[in-house]
Amino acid sequence: MEQENYTEAIKYLNNAIKHRPASYEGYFLRGIAKYNLDDFIGAEHDFTQASVYDPFNPEIYHYRAISRSEQYNFGGAFEDYETAVEIDPKNPFYYLNRARTYLYIHEYKSAAEDCNKAIELKYIKENVYLMRGMAKAGLEYFDEALFDFDIAILRNPENTASYVQRGAVWMELKEADSALIDFNKALAINENDSYAILSRALARMELNDTIGAFNDLDRVIELSPYNSYAYYNRAILKIGAGSHEDAIDDLGKVLSMNPENIVIYLYRGRLRASTGDFNGAIDDYNKAIDIYPDFADAYYERSQAKKALQDYYGAEEDHKMAYAINKFNFNENDSLKLEEEMYLKRIIAFSGEFYDKGTDNIKIQDQIIQIELKPIFTTIVYSKSMEAVKMFDTFEKPAYHAEIISLSCKQDRMAGNIANTQLEMLEQKIGSNPSDPENYYNRAEIYANLQDYNKALQDYDIAILLDPDYILAYFNRANIRFKLSELINAEYQKQYQLNASLIQPVAPQTSFDTTFFGHSYNEILKDYNKVIELDPDFYYACFNRGYVKCIMGDYWGSVSDYEKALVIEPKFSEAYFNKGLILIYLNLKTVGCESMSKAGELGIQEAYHVMKRYCYK
Repeated sequence: MEQENYTEAIKYLNNAIKHRPASYEGYFLRGIAKYNLDDFIGAEHDFTQASVYDPFNPEIYHYRAISRSEQYNFGGAFEDYETAVEIDPKNPFYYLNRARTYLYIHEYKSAAEDCNKAIELKYIKENVYLMRGMAKAGLEYFDEALFDFDIAILRNPENTASYVQRGAVWMELKEADSALIDFNKALAINENDSYAILSRALARMELNDTIGAFNDLDRVIELSPYNSYAYYNRAILKIGAGSHEDAIDDLGKVLSMNPENIVIYLYRGRLRASTGDFNGAIDDYNKAIDIYPDFADAYYERSQAKKALQDYYGAEEDHKMAYAINKFNFNENDSLKLEEEMYLKRIIAFSGEFYDKGTDNIKIQDQIIQIELKPIFTTIVYSKSMEAVKMFDTFEKPAYHAEIISLSCKQDRMAGNIANTQLEMLEQKIGSNPSDPENYYNRAEIYANLQDYNKALQDYDIAILLDPDYILAYFNRANIRFKLSELINAEYQKQYQLNASLIQPVAPQTSFDTTFFGHSYNEILKDYNKVIELDPDFYYACFNRGYVKCIMGDYWGSVSDYEKALVIEPKFSEAYFNKGLILIYLNLKTVGCESMSKAGELGIQEAYHVMKRYCYK
């Protein structure tokens, strides 16, 4: 943990918890490791468990409060801060982090008071003045805010955040020139500070330096490809330059990261309407209304688009709806307005990430990777690394021909000379004993490793003919059929990956007959069904069947199979990962992210990337 290798730390802490399950330390330290990986769900669970074994440790409540804040559970966070302060009222960090949480929800007065309390307790580092300055700026006490930022800079002239926040105050005071000076000072310290670059882009936009603003926004996107603020502001610049189609493309990127942002649907709808794409505009307005049925502006804009398409009845109905909503909202009581306001804040939020992807010490969760389902497991005859190999115990299971089965979702190719030697030996065995199914099965495995799938299938067929209960022959035949179906139509085959916020099939470029694939998948499922019939505890067959069902678009069937696998083997990390990914796609983020957290705990590093992208704003 001191080396910030948190995934490796979790492996050791899992073992510590296994051997000392009633000790708070393992859970507490694992919670900190998960927090540093941005797995706030998992961190909260571990801190909660730690509090069971040490209910009077204020640090547990302190860290759980921070984890809850990151999940927008502010009520739970403030309860934990209160408990921590009650147990240890002299710790300035509790006030400091509670001030940060108050800043999240724009409770600037309370944030400033907590900063004052931390200073009273002799905490005088630059970050307390930085946060108090932000609180004062929120209260529009700009002179006091500038004074606090000056102190923060004096205490640590290398902290770029202080210059950026002081620049933000100059922007509020409509002094973009002064702001630009501060942003440039920050970038002189760290030229790759993407937050400072974005801030400078906004200042340049105010100063009508369009080229400079474009350059800065492009640089932010290069450093932080998931920063929706940068795409949004670049879209604004493109609209000003008359590049409406390019602006629509950038707004699409914002929506891929913030799929519930109703305001962006409204803006993109207006842009599409301005280019004459009224049907596309109506699609955007429909989406906004689906998310927020009381969105009066969307009804009004949709009425205008329908009018342009000569749907006069629909236009009139939407116009009436927009008027009725505005009249109703005007008469709402205060409590309803507050609840509505909090909901609106959530669905119009942007996801902003600021980091330098070019640094050497970039966090695992910030790395740019392709997110896709973990592939099917196959039995293996050769592997370069045992790390990817999993063992399945078949002791006293008559349907198997070995006591331990080695499987992996990664396949290494056997050297040609070794494979040929093995094939020659098996040829001799088959020649002397042609009725032994095991020899055909073993030869099929070699053929499969060499990717000679047709010969492999022939041998699996013979093995099954000789032994109708040969479970692994059915299992591997299904695997080979699946791989063969992928190879036969690789350019058309649906590949599923988490593309922005959705697992989406890539649309084929050419039309083709899907009859073969429907038949092929059914044959594959039939073999997996036979395997599960012969051994209901062979959870790898459930996993593989779940994968194939997902490819076929049967998402709930896929989730069901992954859950069956997890009932049999509760530590099946790949099943947690795939299940979580599909549930996130189905917009069931709470359960999906919990499953992803468990996958991370059990060693799937990509899980932390998924959680960073899709579980928290």
